[in-house]
Amino acid sequence: MEGETGMLDLTQHNDLVITQQVEHLEAFVGFETANRYNIMTEDGQHLLYAFEESGAISRQFLGSHRPLSIHVVEDGSRHVFTAQRSFFWFMSHLHIRDDSDKHIGSLQRKMKFLGRRFDLEGPNGQLVAEVRGRLLRPHTFMIHIPGDDEVARVTKKWSGLIREAFTDADTFRLQFHNDLDQDFRVLVLATAFAIDMDFFENNNKRGGIGFG
Repeated sequence: MEGETGMLDLTQHNDLVITQQVEHLEAFVGFETANRYNIMTEDGQHLLYAFEESGAISRQFLGSHRPLSIHVVEDGSRHVFTAQRSFFWFMSHLHIRDDSDKHIGSLQRKMKFLGRRFDLEGPNGQLVAEVRGRLLRPHTFMIHIPGDDEVARVTKKWSGLIREAFTDADTFRLQFHNDLDQDFRVLVLATAFAIDMDFFENNNKRGGIGFG
């Protein structure tokens, strides 16, 4: 279903599944290819497609610290949003722009010794939510708005022993509360990409520097 602007209306979907696509080259020789994702409903209906734009050399030698853009499109190549970041040393970030190139928010990783945390910021840099990953629940990330209410969740799903052993392909489930608007859901969707790149990409398979 599409909203008034013609873009897919994410407010109609409270459960999404993101599956990463892995090429045979990456699976068997460890040469890191650009990330690609399918975004679907929980019952498998295809909604969106996401692909990484980055340099081959930076993917091999800068690993998860590489500069990149993630483009999210509908069928027919209709642009939905883009998440971009530059090279970083320690704390990652993403800046998200919609189909009209309007800045709708950012994601900033924060230092946390007993867990993992991102701040979700609105277009003016205001804090709109915290993404919290507990140390003892490494595959679960909870999104809390100010006031401490949980409004969304990103969960990495185990994809089976063989797939986990030979690839770094991941599957994530996104769960939203009913009253979240389109821009907030876009920020959560971008958060899933950041979680994958920061915590589940395997630098050892790249043969690169592996800062993280």
